[in-house]
Amino acid sequence: MSQANMELVLATDDDRLQKRMSLSLRVSQWAEWAYDEQRGRYDWESVVRDLEMPLIECLQFFDTDFYIAPVRSLPNITDWSAEDLSRLKSFVTEQFGAVTADKWRLVGVYMNFKHNDCSMAYGICTFPRMTLDLYEAITCHLNNGLMWTDIFEQHPVFSSADVLQTAYNRCNGRSGSNPKIIIKNWSDKETHRIQDIIQSYYKPGDLSEVLIQAQKAFPKRTKASILDKIKRNTARSLYITNSDMYRVDKLVEAYGKDWARIGKEIYVSPRRAQWIWAQHQQRQKVTPPWTDDELNTLRICVRGGIGMAEASRIIGTKSPYMCHIVSHAYTLPLQFRD
Repeated sequence: MSQANMELVLATDDDRLQKRMSLSLRVSQWAEWAYDEQRGRYDWESVVRDLEMPLIECLQFFDTDFYIAPVRSLPNITDWSAEDLSRLKSFVTEQFGAVTADKWRLVGVYMNFKHNDCSMAYGICTFPRMTLDLYEAITCHLNNGLMWTDIFEQHPVFSSADVLQTAYNRCNGRSGSNPKIIIKNWSDKETHRIQDIIQSYYKPGDLSEVLIQAQKAFPKRTKASILDKIKRNTARSLYITNSDMYRVDKLVEAYGKDWARIGKEIYVSPRRAQWIWAQHQQRQKVTPPWTDDELNTLRICVRGGIGMAEASRIIGTKSPYMCHIVSHAYTLPLQFRD
């Protein structure tokens, strides 16, 4: 590619990026003006009406750095209001078919909740189950003399008050069938402990030692529950994605080595966050810093759809891995960019 063509590609790319950032700023400012303090979320319907843009596009362009209030966190289904549950279910049903991980991020932006809390609440509403928190909340309501219709209005998780009563009675052993198992949710602290145990005791193809240590750490949990938690967290605990490395690196720049805060941002333990950062730093040492010419060449390769192996060959001084890491600067959402 000639020098003139390279300059033209870079100029076009800069213009496109400037337009995108300008639109992001406009959407974010409009959302800030439409913030509803009483409901604790942004009035996106008003933003869509004023800007005449599709709702999903507004959510995608919203810059989370503009949050004027803390993102809400309600990990227990009993803490959700009937209005928030109803709005969550209607939004997901109307906007998405199958909800993937990136779409849950948009759901979180729309609801002003942590996206994993939205996923949890929607899952329980779609496939209802009697959790320990819900069981205890219903027991408290019954002791206070509330009727089932009133309880259902406060916890509209099941399809009706009758279904909610039946599920409760099964857990309480009042039905003819075997009592249903009450599922106690795992806290973030417990999940981080499981991840640390996996990282310390895992052997390829063998989870026996991990299970033994986890049972010692959680004596009140059933073996089946612990084993299920281990299997669901093994990959997350052992392997690092390029996205994880890039995010941790940017969070260290923002917050310093506050591993507790960084771990909370990416949903891992502080020890795990520190380890990811250390691995990232170690891998960066194998090559010298990027020059402007190398970055421009990589930028052209990324925009042109050229693979990282070929980009590495064109640049000549960087490995495919380093090209892949740096290429995230042009593919991650705006809030993770410089």
